[in-house]
Amino acid sequence: MSPRVAPKVVNTTPLPPGPVREGSGTVAAHSRVELGSSGPEVTQLQSKLIERGLLPGPASGTFDAATDRAVRQYQKQNGLVVDGIVGQQTWGSLEGVSLPPGYWMLKNPLPSPEVSSFIPAGDPALDASMGVNAPKADQSTVDQVLEEARSHLGFHEGENNENPFSHAMGRGAGPWCADFVSFCARKAGLTVNTASAQGIADQLAAKGTWKGKENPQPGDAVTFRWDGSGGKADHVGLVERVYSKGGQLWIDTIEGNASDGVNRRSYPADSAKINGYGTLA
Repeated sequence: MSPRVAPKVVNTTPLPPGPVREGSGTVAAHSRVELGSSGPEVTQLQSKLIERGLLPGPASGTFDAATDRAVRQYQKQNGLVVDGIVGQQTWGSLEGVSLPPGYWMLKNPLPSPEVSSFIPAGDPALDASMGVNAPKADQSTVDQVLEEARSHLGFHEGENNENPFSHAMGRGAGPWCADFVSFCARKAGLTVNTASAQGIADQLAAKGTWKGKENPQPGDAVTFRWDGSGGKADHVGLVERVYSKGGQLWIDTIEGNASDGVNRRSYPADSAKINGYGTLA
């Protein structure tokens, strides 16, 4: 994996938002949407991607991993920044217009990450646009964390570790296993936010919910040290399932930055490669 690099920040001084109209919609009236977003604007986006043969129908209204891949393919084909984020430039292209960098969307108080990819984590406007910190009332927190993680299975990173999870948490592209765990936790209304695997363990230890190698449960964070030394963690994922196989306890996990994507893996629960487990909720 490439080392983490500082996010590129460019001038974001906005031009006056004007009544740019083209095709079937008013570009300036669109909101920014990206992985994890949902609603009628995502449905409209998916319909446009379906029309172009980039996404199988029907439109679901949920910006899932398949939609993210289709957006990135469209951006690559049309000479746009390939980041999976549908901001002013991508909406403009879809609507048949070209907008200058720095053009703000009327419905969004923040500049699009297509112009500046660094927006501090925890910004209320960003949280609202991402649907972060808005858990569903009819689900447990663990269910919400795992449902979010499952929705991204099959995602594959772009060049130089490019991924939407790091951006959503306020960071630039880089090794993103901890950003994935942080993103899923935030979507369930939790406060975990760190870019490092060891940071996940440290934050949970500070909360008193780090368990060591005992009692893994679905929804736990699980950290790894690949050389089995038990030293500083170099990877983290989420426990999806705990079960017995051949008289031994096993876990299934969902991990970001696993083979450059979001994938499932299985391990003996007491594997030497596992540093330990911590309760997120």
